[in-house]
Amino acid sequence: MALRVFCLVILLLGIPGMLVHSQLIPTGRIRPGMFSFYTNQSNLLILLYQLLLLIGTFFPRSGFFRFLAGSGMALSMTLCIYVTHLIYHFVLVPESKRSGKGFEDGKIGFGNLCVHYLIPWLTVLEWIFCADKTRLSFIDALLWLLIPLAYFIYAMLRARTGRPIGHTRLLYPYPFLNLPELGPKRFWLGVAGLMVLFFVLGCLMVLLGQLLV
Repeated sequence: MALRVFCLVILLLGIPGMLVHSQLIPTGRIRPGMFSFYTNQSNLLILLYQLLLLIGTFFPRSGFFRFLAGSGMALSMTLCIYVTHLIYHFVLVPESKRSGKGFEDGKIGFGNLCVHYLIPWLTVLEWIFCADKTRLSFIDALLWLLIPLAYFIYAMLRARTGRPIGHTRLLYPYPFLNLPELGPKRFWLGVAGLMVLFFVLGCLMVLLGQLLV
């Protein structure tokens, strides 16, 4: 079964990738504040999803599998991890180059490669070749926004505690969430713009899914 193969490959790459990215390998300790970032939350979620989906493939007639492999769930999980790649590659890397912080110098380690590139793209390929797309609708493109909205609420509430993330001095995990620095107008315009872009991306994926049926 192709779906089972995709699940296995994603898990076999994603688990060691997360262990390296978290610095559990080689330091033996998870990097403080690691799971305050959407990148790591989304990768952890997708690994859990892939594990449950893999288990579900052995019980294809069960309600458990039908729920996990349903068109709306598959789309949401795919978009959840794919925007990790998009934000990293098209927003964070260019921003780090402009600011001269050395966030990305052209070299990329195994953990970074896994969480920002390999796992997102493998999940997209899994969706293209294996996911049920027969019941996709634009409602699914709207419902998936609950994931980034939940993260947004979490990030803002965490920032209000006044505790920096890990050993960093950051209260906000990403520059586009830094309300004090951006000011209310730029902040809310940016947040609204991202949500619109996420919805448009969801709509494009729904259209692609309908073409692939």
